[in-house]
Amino acid sequence: MSFTQVMSELGTGIRRNISMTVSLIVTLVVSLSLVGIGLLLQTQIDRTEQYWGDRLQIEVQLCSPNSLEGTCIDGEVTEAQQAQVEKVIADSNQVESFEYQSSPEAYDRAEEIFGQNNTGRRLFAALTPQSFPASFFVTLTDPTEIDTLASELQGLPGVAEVKDLREFLDPLYEVLANMRWVALGFAGVLMLAAVLQVANTIRLAAFARRREIGIMRLVGASSWHIQLPFVLESLIAAVIGAAVACGVLAAFMAFLVQGYLTERLSQVTPWVDWSDAVAAGAVTVVFAIAVAVIPTLVLTRKYLNV
Repeated sequence: MSFTQVMSELGTGIRRNISMTVSLIVTLVVSLSLVGIGLLLQTQIDRTEQYWGDRLQIEVQLCSPNSLEGTCIDGEVTEAQQAQVEKVIADSNQVESFEYQSSPEAYDRAEEIFGQNNTGRRLFAALTPQSFPASFFVTLTDPTEIDTLASELQGLPGVAEVKDLREFLDPLYEVLANMRWVALGFAGVLMLAAVLQVANTIRLAAFARRREIGIMRLVGASSWHIQLPFVLESLIAAVIGAAVACGVLAAFMAFLVQGYLTERLSQVTPWVDWSDAVAAGAVTVVFAIAVAVIPTLVLTRKYLNV
């Protein structure tokens, strides 16, 4: 079978099944968009956990030159006071692990957050490393015992404040995780619908072209040549669906993430960027082709008896 004949069969198949092809594309667009958004949400969860620490439960802020707390009336924490705080943390049997973050390190982290939008960058321009207190981030073996260690640390010289990070982070993790599972759940259902729609499209197309297929068998056409127009139909639908889904993903990034979240909630976490969106889009394209082409190859052998 020549290339011209294959293209002719492809055009005929698309014209005969235009409504089925369009409905398949629409189903793929919705499901692939949700897959891409689900991937971005997973990346966002990983990034947030990496930034804050997935099990950090207490932040012990030490006195800085700018601290206004009553426990910091003597000014910045001294080396001796810091060593005492570290010893109390290290000797506590409630502590699983802890990490020290210096003022310059806190400054660098804050720069990563504030640098996500113009407003944050303007505000950050007036800050210096001394504007951020050094801190100990502490993980407890038993989170329910947080009050005991917190009260012990709060009274030490050089300690400005003890924060329970769970109160701040848990709602964020919960919202992101729920959004991810909702998106992926809907995507899974719609992907199943897309596979079933591919099956119906192949069955109806094979029935509509049964005469042409019979003639092709009589003239000695190979199995692959008989399958090729059907595979190309599914591939075209997959490429169009993936392209539109990538457009939806780009709109999601531009209007929601970059246009809203990074402008209004940049202090919460580093948000996903365009490189993450490109990676999610690439996975979406590969997924679209696999979902459309693999079932087609399997089902054409069943319905065409090739």
